[in-house]
Amino acid sequence: MLSYIKPYLLEYFLSDKMLNKRRIKAEKIRIRMNEPHNMIVYLSISDPNSYLLIQVLPEFLARFKVQVTYKTILHKQNAMFPEPDRWDANIFNDSKRMAELYDLRGPVKAPSKEYLCEYISLLLASNEQDSDFLEKAKSLFDIYWTGSDSLVNAYIKGLSIKDPSAQLARLTQNERDLSDNKHYLSGNIYYEGEWYWGLERLQYLERRLNTQGLSDKNRIIYDKLHQHLIPYDSKQVKKNPQNKTLTIYFSLRSPYSYLGIQRASQLAKHYGIQFEIKPVLPMMMRNLKVPKTKGTYIALDTKRESKRYGIPFGKLADPLGKGVERCYALFEYAKSQGKQELFLLNYARCVWSEGVLSETDRGLKHIVEISGLDWDQAKPLLKKDDWREWADNNLNELYSLGLWGVPSFSYEGSSVFGQDKLYFIERTIRKDLFQS
Repeated sequence: MLSYIKPYLLEYFLSDKMLNKRRIKAEKIRIRMNEPHNMIVYLSISDPNSYLLIQVLPEFLARFKVQVTYKTILHKQNAMFPEPDRWDANIFNDSKRMAELYDLRGPVKAPSKEYLCEYISLLLASNEQDSDFLEKAKSLFDIYWTGSDSLVNAYIKGLSIKDPSAQLARLTQNERDLSDNKHYLSGNIYYEGEWYWGLERLQYLERRLNTQGLSDKNRIIYDKLHQHLIPYDSKQVKKNPQNKTLTIYFSLRSPYSYLGIQRASQLAKHYGIQFEIKPVLPMMMRNLKVPKTKGTYIALDTKRESKRYGIPFGKLADPLGKGVERCYALFEYAKSQGKQELFLLNYARCVWSEGVLSETDRGLKHIVEISGLDWDQAKPLLKKDDWREWADNNLNELYSLGLWGVPSFSYEGSSVFGQDKLYFIERTIRKDLFQS
């Protein structure tokens, strides 16, 4: 019975009504405590995303009537990063792209040695409450991400740490605060109960603060990733795109993959290129853990991203386990009918926005039939498990790109992780199609 009720409970939890209730409650508490509008900024010297955030904060704070508290993070929550090396490599590359997009200084070298990271973190912690913290922090981030280790050593040699043991305790408390506030990423802003990660989500904080009347100009600056599907005249295309393919590495259990497949399908149609879907097993079906805190944030973040793109989301029927297996067991059948894209689009929509229980025959039959497939032909195929081989092959191919997570996208040698990074794929497509 709970499986039938749960989609409705989740729909309510993720609804605008509940969001507004949470915001009203947070504002009432702020007023009752006679506190100013305050945002908490979590930074880590080894996080290039924090480096970009440090650079834009002066401009951001000049526009909005908010105070800020800084908290330095040294250690990651290991359980949240099942592929730490691939995560670090990807965030480094993403930060370089984002720096170019917003005309900022990007990281130019790998992180410095661990002892330098620890020492600089203690320096940052000892200055968190100083009025000129941003200026000091920017200088430290600049030298860390652009200078050699010898230059970093020389720069910090003359800087002293105020009471090192106290700063170490501060770092520990900051990491505890991040966890207690139900998050795990640095380069992150916490404002009255909600999270805004890096430049990728800063536009949502801009919109919220504008709505609260905390800015005189109501400008939105940090929304460049959402400038997609730029109209174009097909007569301008200089090359025939028919042999070009946009590939998505997709997991049915990933809500971001749901957004990704919807948007990538639209992208491919818009530019007249082929679209290939390569499903992989979800992390939890590969013996990798997804802590509850991470899952809750992802659901809330997917909700606001889905609203931004006009994609329905929220009435969730988690397909983990049997739902995923049944979907993948029918993928080759759908492909043989030329309906693999429609099948996965429908399947993802049904489980992520319509509460369809795909682990039941009734639910799966509905998905099969709205995709123009024959249930009587499909049902016997549910016993097959040869799909596991191609799912593993797809995962290994994803690893070969230096990526691990879904959704990931590849086009003509360019690859990115995350549906919010489709902007960079579209930019590559346009360069390719319009080159002379």
